Amino acid sequence: MGSDSELQALLSRPLAAVAPEVAGAIESGPIDPRQALSADRPEGVIESGDEAAQTGWCLLADGSAYTAVRTLMAGVSGRMLDWWFEWHALHPLRYRIWYPRAHFDISVELPEAPGAKPYWGAIHHPVEDIGLGRAHLRIAFCDPLEFGFPAAALERPEVATVICGLVGDDRKRAWHTRICHCALERPEGVELRSRFWIGSALGLYTRRGPAGAINRLLATPLARRALIPREAPLAMARHCAAEYANLAALLPELYARYSGE
Repeated sequence: MGSDSELQALLSRPLAAVAPEVAGAIESGPIDPRQALSADRPEGVIESGDEAAQTGWCLLADGSAYTAVRTLMAGVSGRMLDWWFEWHALHPLRYRIWYPRAHFDISVELPEAPGAKPYWGAIHHPVEDIGLGRAHLRIAFCDPLEFGFPAAALERPEVATVICGLVGDDRKRAWHTRICHCALERPEGVELRSRFWIGSALGLYTRRGPAGAINRLLATPLARRALIPREAPLAMARHCAAEYANLAALLPELYARYSGE
C-alpha cells in the first residue's frame, strides 16, 4: 500500500480549498425544488443543460432531500476515480487522507463475484461525519445500469465513469440514500457531478436495498420528514464539496505512486 509514513504525512497536509463559485452556491440557500434532478431519471446528470442547478440543495415535497455538487478535477481521469473507489477502502489510512477532518475508519466487504469494475458489488463500511455527528455507514456500490442509467447515456463519449451506490446506517440497520458521481471528460481533467437523493431509499436492510411491507410504510412523506434531518442536504453539500476538492488535489499523485501503472 506504500509506506504508512508516506500516507501519514498526507494527514497533516492542508485541505484543498473549495472553488469559490461552489461554496457560494452552497451557502446562498436552498434551490427551487423544481431544479432538482429526479431520482427516477439519473441520466439527467449527464445531459448538459438538463439541470439548472449543478450545485445546490433543497428539501423535497415527498419528505426527502436533494444535494448536487459540481467539482472540477484537474489532472484526474475516470480511470483514476475507478481505481480510487477500489483502493481507498482496503485500508483505513487511505480513507482518512481523503478528508482527515471527517473520515475516521473504513472496512469493506468484497464483491461475491467479480464485476466489470472491482468495486461493483462491494460494500464499504465508512465511519465519517458529514456535519451531523459521527455515523457508521454502509455503501453498496453497483453497476450504473442497475442503478437506473440507460446504456445509451453511459456510452456517450464525454462520460469518463459513473459511480453509483446505496447508502445506509450500520448502527440503525437501515438504508436511506441513493448516490451517484458522474465524471465527464473536460480538457483539463474531469468535471465530477455528484448527486444525493437523501431519504429516497428509506427502509430496513436486506443485503442490497430496501424491501418488504414495513419498508413500504417507511417510504412515506411523513416518515421521511420525521427521520431525515432538515440540515442534511446542506451538510451533505458542504461535505461533498470539501472532500472532492481535496481528492482532486491528492488523486493524481496517489495514482502515480500506488496504482502500479
